[in-house]
This record gives sequence, C-alpha cells and structure tokens, in this order.
Amino acid sequence: MAQLSTNVEKYFKELKCGFNNLITAEELLKSKEAGKEMFLLDIRKEEDYSQGHLEGAFHAEWKEVGEFIEEDVFGKDDRIIVICYSGQTAGQVVGILKSLGYDACALKGGMVTGSENDNLHIEASCAT
Repeated sequence: MAQLSTNVEKYFKELKCGFNNLITAEELLKSKEAGKEMFLLDIRKEEDYSQGHLEGAFHAEWKEVGEFIEEDVFGKDDRIIVICYSGQTAGQVVGILKSLGYDACALKGGMVTGSENDNLHIEASCAT
C-alpha cells in the first residue's frame, strides 16, 4: 500500500509541475521514428478497433485493462500509450496505471483528432 501512495503522490506532483500525461500525434510519430519502444493500448470497442487502429496497437476495452495488468501483458518498464476515442477514457486509465507505477500517457485527442497526422499508420483488422 505504501508503494501505491508513493505512486499517487508522484502522479499529482507531476500534474502540479505541468506534466499532463498526454502525447500528441506528432510526438508519438517522432518517438516511433526514433525507434523508441512503446506499448500502444487501444481501449475502444472491438468493432471500432477493427475498423481502424494505429499500426501495432494492442486491443483491450477499458474494462479489460485490469486483466492486462494481472497477466503482465505490459511491464512497468514499458512506455504505454493509451488510445481511446477522444482521450477522456484514456486519461482515466492513465491515472490508474500511473498510480500503480506504470509509465503511461494518453494520445491527445484520441482517435477522433489525435490520429489526424497522416504519417501515423492506421490499419484495420482482418475479417475472420
């Protein structure tokens, strides 16, 4: 419990210092081009994810993120970029992940406006 408290304190301290836990499409693209390792986590509904998502993104609806945590799908050393429709729900998931000690941020504007950069590759899932 002490670690949770420490992580929450760190989260709010970062907020006070202006760190808003957001990444823009441009910053995301630069990070990808620089070869930085990132875990892209798309938390939208399956049908919307299937219609189009950022290349390489993993899917888990927001209510399933706890299962990803329990199953160690991503680690605390991973840079996690959470993607939703507008950034709102992603921000909530980021708050939870940060409280648990993960390095996470949300795509600013989500898939509605955050993915407008044409250089961010959108792919669709194959129909089965």
